Amino acid sequence: MLQSFAEFQTLQQTFEHARASDDGHMRIGLVQLASDFTLENEWHRLLGERVELYSTRTPSNPTVTPEGLRGLAQSLSQSSALLVPGMPLDVLAFGCTSASVLIGEQEVSRLINLAHPGVPVTNPWSAVKAALRGLDARRIAVLTPYIGEVNYPIFQGLQQAGHEVVAFGTFAVLEDAEIPRIPAAAIEQAALELLAGQRADALFLSCTNLRTLELLGRLEKRLGLPVISSNQALFWHALQLAGCVHRPQGFGALLTDSYPVT
Repeated sequence: MLQSFAEFQTLQQTFEHARASDDGHMRIGLVQLASDFTLENEWHRLLGERVELYSTRTPSNPTVTPEGLRGLAQSLSQSSALLVPGMPLDVLAFGCTSASVLIGEQEVSRLINLAHPGVPVTNPWSAVKAALRGLDARRIAVLTPYIGEVNYPIFQGLQQAGHEVVAFGTFAVLEDAEIPRIPAAAIEQAALELLAGQRADALFLSCTNLRTLELLGRLEKRLGLPVISSNQALFWHALQLAGCVHRPQGFGALLTDSYPVT
């Protein structure tokens, strides 16, 4: 039996190796909220063989309020720094729609780039607006799980971006952990009621924690218009920023068709 490190060194064999070349995969770094049960699971259904996901969590308030959402900025840089040190990333994404509105898109990018300088950054708010521009959607219906104080800045932001909000619905949920427990059937029924008698160019389902991915294709057929979710748009925008052509099927026209980022 070996007794010393020196004796172990005589046993241990060291092998030469050539450093592996890049495999050509597109790599997304994702910063999601500690209380998000949905985003990562939905994205895993979209990845395919050429896209890799590396994620981390950032502390979040259990209730979805303007104050708590703005407070996410305090830990965003530190949380972003936990993303795979030494692994080159093609694009970075922050996974919270309402916080991106309240903190501000440019500030979200600045804070994340402190940890990963020079890497393109997206967030659901920027992604949704880019998707709506690509779809040339001017008249928008919106469905969210949020309370009114969180919804109003989204309403204002869409108007400031040049959209007419023709209908706005909510489940008025305060606890973040309750958002993914809103049943798919309830979301579908609410969307149908919201659009009844309305002329809209697109429906926006807001919130990365709202389980909507499985509904997108079916809702588009029933409503006869594009349906954009936070998670779908965020993934689409990340692909666009990284210059990656990848079109997952069955999760809405935004992902299957080719729309330009403008």
